[in-house]
Amino acid sequence: MQLHARALMLATALLGLLTACALGPSTPGPSNPTPSTPSPSSSTPSTSGQPSGTQGAPTADLEVVVVSAPGEPEQRWTLQCSGAAPLPGSTHPSAAAACALLDARRDVLDPPAQNRLCTQQYGGPDVATVTGTLDGAPVDRRFSRTDGCEIADWSAAQALIGPPSGAV
Repeated sequence: MQLHARALMLATALLGLLTACALGPSTPGPSNPTPSTPSPSSSTPSTSGQPSGTQGAPTADLEVVVVSAPGEPEQRWTLQCSGAAPLPGSTHPSAAAACALLDARRDVLDPPAQNRLCTQQYGGPDVATVTGTLDGAPVDRRFSRTDGCEIADWSAAQALIGPPSGAV
């Protein structure tokens, strides 16, 4: 009976760890505090009285490069967004979905939290890099599928970087 109780406690602890890893860096906690939102007074004022996202200047100007495996050809797209709307010149195959994702979840391009506990599972050799600017701030984010945390990060950014090569 005591062995059964210990096994149940271990299974519960593992489930909690897997849940925490799957939720990734967007979940507030002691090692990943909620990002602070800038106050309206700290934002750059608009000269026209309109919010900066409606002036036609891109809020996102990014290049996305995806390689499904070493030695495979890369897919390269540009993405320019004004808020949730893609701008002309974007070559991203799902530009509207990618811009909507960035408008709703700008944290998807934040660097991964340090010292994450991740499941040791391999999701494939896919690698994606996203470089450029988001709201004028530089972006240089790499995605892979080498462990559970990276797989979760890829899933969160899938509208931007596309599905992994093995997905149907």
